Amino acid sequence: MLSILFKTLAVVALLSLSLCTIKALQDHAKDNGDIFIINYDSFDGDVDDISTTTIAPRAADYVDFDEVMHYCNASFITPMSNVLQFNTTGALPDENDKTSMCYFHCFFEKAGLMDNYKLNADLVRKYVWPATGDSIEVCENEGKDVTNSCGRGFAIIKCVVLRALTDARNNPVV
Repeated sequence: MLSILFKTLAVVALLSLSLCTIKALQDHAKDNGDIFIINYDSFDGDVDDISTTTIAPRAADYVDFDEVMHYCNASFITPMSNVLQFNTTGALPDENDKTSMCYFHCFFEKAGLMDNYKLNADLVRKYVWPATGDSIEVCENEGKDVTNSCGRGFAIIKCVVLRALTDARNNPVV
């Protein structure tokens, strides 16, 4: 009789330990950010409340260009057609469009590509084009005679983009 009691206690203890271990593993999975275990008994069907992965770590010089674009476009509303034309030709539809010039100046400043009319060579080479030769120095000297800050910044940016487009045509990556 005593042995049956010990066996029963041993089984109960083992089950309790197993349940505690399972609960601990579930809690760990919920807390580590990599996996989310759904308790289907309380799940209301709203998948927006579920986080399944952690955000990937970003490089120190990572630039969220969508965020920069939205930030600058909030102050300097520029049609996407102007942005696309400038990115493919290096020219704006209206070369006197100060709003678009201010947008691109804001974009380069906010993205960290330019600060106080000085180009960040590392970021320009990483995100725009691996500027060859004297491109950085030559472009920084553009627009020094322009009194409007957006116009001066735009002159530098236009130089960078035109040189990048020229390099891309002369040295195709494909």
